Formats: sequence, C-alpha cells, structure tokens
Amino acid sequence: MSEEVNTGRTDNIERLLEEQLAVMRRQLRVSRVLMAVAALAAAALLIAVVLIVPPAVQSLQSADRLLKGLEDADLTEMVENINGLTKDSQEELSRTADKLDKLDVDSLNKAIQNLENATRPLAGLFGGQ
Repeated sequence: MSEEVNTGRTDNIERLLEEQLAVMRRQLRVSRVLMAVAALAAAALLIAVVLIVPPAVQSLQSADRLLKGLEDADLTEMVENINGLTKDSQEELSRTADKLDKLDVDSLNKAIQNLENATRPLAGLFGGQ
C-alpha cells in the first residue's frame, strides 16, 4: 500500500509539474510579447523625439531672436515718430485745403475766358479755328 500511495503521489507530482511547466511557458510567451510591445513603444518614442525636438528647438531660437529684436527696438520712439509724421501730414493737408478754399474760382474762370478771347484771333492766323 505504501508503494501505491507513493506511485499516486509521484503521478500527482508529475502532473502538477507538467501543469506548472505549461503555465510557465505561457508566462514566457506573454513576457516576450510584452517585451516586443515595450520595444516598439520605445522605438516609436525615440523616433518621435528625433523628429520633433530639432524643429521645436529651431522655433524656440527664432522666437528668442524675435523677442531680443523687440527688446532692442525702441517702440516708444517709433510710435512717437509715426505720430509726428501723421500730425505733419494733417497740418499740410489742412493748409492745402485752406489754400484751395481761398482760391477764387470765378476770377480764375474769367481769366481763362479772357485768355481764350485774346488767343482766338491768333489761332485763326496759325490755321486754327
């Protein structure tokens, strides 16, 4: 009876060991799959970093140069210069408009009519109407 118990135990132990071996093989397969997925993810991340970082650095450098240029520029003085030019232009336009308002159009028309009357006989001498 002791041999039958030992044989039963041995069969039981062998069956358990075989099941354990099968479970370990499945775990190994799952571990390999997970390792492959992790490697692919790491490769994708590395590629993304290589493709994204250089343009981002260039953009930041361009922005830095632009900001330094704005800091160096005296914007207040530029705005004051533009305001001064605008005021000067407005004053000149006002003076021109005043001169045009003072112009006596009726007198100018009379002078043109007189000039035409005076030159009409000369035009006939030179073959004009």
